Amino acid sequence: MAALEIEHRGECAILRLNRPESLNSISDALLGALEEQIDALEAAPCRALVLTGTGRAFCAGTDLKESHSIPEERMQRVHALVRRLRGYAKPSIAAINGLALGGGLELALACTFRVARADAKLGLPEVKLALLPAYAGTQLLARLIGESRALEMMLSGDPIDGIRAEQIGLVNKVVSAETDVVAAACELAASFTRHSLVPQRAILRAVREGLEMSLEGGMALERALVSAVSGSADTLEGVSAFLEKRAPRWSDR
Repeated sequence: MAALEIEHRGECAILRLNRPESLNSISDALLGALEEQIDALEAAPCRALVLTGTGRAFCAGTDLKESHSIPEERMQRVHALVRRLRGYAKPSIAAINGLALGGGLELALACTFRVARADAKLGLPEVKLALLPAYAGTQLLARLIGESRALEMMLSGDPIDGIRAEQIGLVNKVVSAETDVVAAACELAASFTRHSLVPQRAILRAVREGLEMSLEGGMALERALVSAVSGSADTLEGVSAFLEKRAPRWSDR
């Protein structure tokens, strides 16, 4: 059985973690498949990436049954994957269908958006094992929901459900336990896949890189990106379509 399944649904490419017997925990094989497919899909015609899990878990974290002789190398490898997701040129959505714990939640945090079932459990429980989040959770969670709430989750190790996650801004949308969370993620994706990828790539870069800069540096980046996008074929097409009162035909160039 493949550790990672790939499906295409409309404009979305869906990567499904497929180790339900271990709650989709992150093994070396799964990590390798994610690295390979994320790279391959960036060049594919899909316009959004959805990451989800098989069975009752999104991902329950790292596979503790696998031994890693050099833990630092494993952390660097997962950090590289997190950076890859964070810098992905297309919007990505974590469709959280169940447990998202430890490294599983950290993968979800690396995505652009998150959609969760109301009964999902999201948490960073590492402190209960006298560990700390090692897959960028200490950095990503606080950036997303603020220092105080992030520290509460990490220092207690207690999970929250999808409803609470939406209340604190950890997820963008929560759906009922009976709802197909992947369909909900694709529905969210439809709100932006109808637009050209040219400005979307620039917006993603402006926000992600700008948050690491001073305000002045971020505004300088914004000016540079506006200049680059304004000369694109899609900007010309968008303005022409608006003036001619017709639907635009995007080429993503």
